[in-house]
Amino acid sequence: MPSNGPEPSPPAQDPGQGGDVALGRWSLARELEDSTLRRELLGAPASPPDDPASTSRERRLRFTGTGSEYFRIWIVNVLLTLLTLGVYSAWAKVRKARWFAQHTELEGDRFDFHGSAPRILVGRIVAVVLLALWTFSFDWSAELGIAVLGLFCVVGPLLFASAQRFKLANSSWRGLRFGFAVPRAKLYAVCLPLLLLWTAGTVAQAVGAEGVWLVAAALPPFVGLPWAHARLKQMQHDHANFGAQRFHYRPSTPEFYGLYAVGLVLLLVAGAFGATLAGLFKQLGESADIVSVHWQEGLLAGVCLTILAWLIVWPYFAARLQQIVWGHTELDSGASRIAFRGTMRSGPFWGLTCRHGLGVLVSCGLWWPFAAVAFARYRVESLVVVNGGEALPVLSGTSAADERQAAGDGAADFFGLDLGW
Repeated sequence: MPSNGPEPSPPAQDPGQGGDVALGRWSLARELEDSTLRRELLGAPASPPDDPASTSRERRLRFTGTGSEYFRIWIVNVLLTLLTLGVYSAWAKVRKARWFAQHTELEGDRFDFHGSAPRILVGRIVAVVLLALWTFSFDWSAELGIAVLGLFCVVGPLLFASAQRFKLANSSWRGLRFGFAVPRAKLYAVCLPLLLLWTAGTVAQAVGAEGVWLVAAALPPFVGLPWAHARLKQMQHDHANFGAQRFHYRPSTPEFYGLYAVGLVLLLVAGAFGATLAGLFKQLGESADIVSVHWQEGLLAGVCLTILAWLIVWPYFAARLQQIVWGHTELDSGASRIAFRGTMRSGPFWGLTCRHGLGVLVSCGLWWPFAAVAFARYRVESLVVVNGGEALPVLSGTSAADERQAAGDGAADFFGLDLGW
């Protein structure tokens, strides 16, 4: 069969047996298709091996929902939650989670959410009781407040783990469920330092610490929160699975310290900017002889400063957090590992936050579902799945949903203990 490759030149006709062999190799090569054997017969250099980086493929998740579609679900959820004095909120959460999951796609296949609401409602009732205890316990006595803190240290890690199990075990893609399993000793070793660091300032104020003691109580959270947050994310991802395949997470503590350092700088910038604006408004009010009520003035200044700090700090924090967390995550698919990459950028996310935040304010909240969809689309489509093959490998195994953990999901979601996945 004639070759499709370049026509080789005949070898030089050296006298002797070597020339006959070379001529025979050349004649055989002419009859072959272009291949490694043909190139070897012609004496051509071997082709360089394929670069694994050049054969890897990147796939972005897609979000197909629209604000108008979600608005119809959102408005019904809000109305029924108000009419039932909050009871319907558990069913509202399930409807919302299922809608967002079913509008998220990877390689043309949609995710799904299979959770049910009744046990979430139980969790929210538990959360209300715990919140009331935490809010008023130190007002009654310092001893009772410390006792409630001890209760949180016992229950909080369990709520967090059950929230992760419920959310992942009820999420699926291509018919396979996700899952989460962590040893209880590891759970407490990771969650307890975070809880104690997070509540240190509140407890110090409640027991009457002042001056240098209050500053000393604020120092451990200032130094330790990045470390504790990094360990929490490592536990979340390192003990998650998809079917029978485990996720793996490389430690990222230095990156978390960098994240918190830049966030602190941005927070100081927001505070300085807010103080400048407050001084300017005060001067304008004095020049116009405007009599103001001090507590109203302080309340308005506090709200404005909080919104300003959120607008400046949160877009950077959320974007950089996605880059760090997913950049350190891999999924063991057996023959190869699937890597992930977060591509969120603080600039575009900041613009998105400002535009939709203004829309929510102008519309008195009615623009919220459109903002939620815009945020979800940007965050979902900023996640890239990197694999070396032409298609994602077929993964095996199942993880059955554990409905018993739904109560933990309701309580953890209420407290904000579920820091995202």
